[in-house]
Amino acid sequence: METINLDDSVEPRYGFVFKGVNLLVAFLSVACGLTELFSRFDYFFQGIFVIGIGILIGYLEFRIPPKLFTYASSFFSFLGRGAIYMLIAVLNMHGSFIRYIIALVLLLIGVFYVVLEFLPSIHPPANMQGEQGLSNDILDDVI
Repeated sequence: METINLDDSVEPRYGFVFKGVNLLVAFLSVACGLTELFSRFDYFFQGIFVIGIGILIGYLEFRIPPKLFTYASSFFSFLGRGAIYMLIAVLNMHGSFIRYIIALVLLLIGVFYVVLEFLPSIHPPANMQGEQGLSNDILDDVI
């Protein structure tokens, strides 16, 4: 069985697809978070949380902080990203019809990422392989 490598250096279109999907999730999360800030007072802090996660997801597409893998390794696997995307979807599943549509899109993307985790022929793109970018000295400290 032939494996599909989603690394940018081997097959650029796959890395581009995942980058686009992750940026879409970041944009939708920030947009939903902004609408929650001004809807009701009890959703204000939830909106701040969703905006923060959306900004972090977008930031990770361009730069990966070296310590992030140590403290938030769920961003570096399909299963972790899928769970985070489904959490954002569940948090946004209330209010207006637009939020329901956005939540459904985020939920489907999250389920798709979780399914990708269990397909052995699919490898994560370069920006989701945080552990491989660390030196051996840092890996000894990660437990």
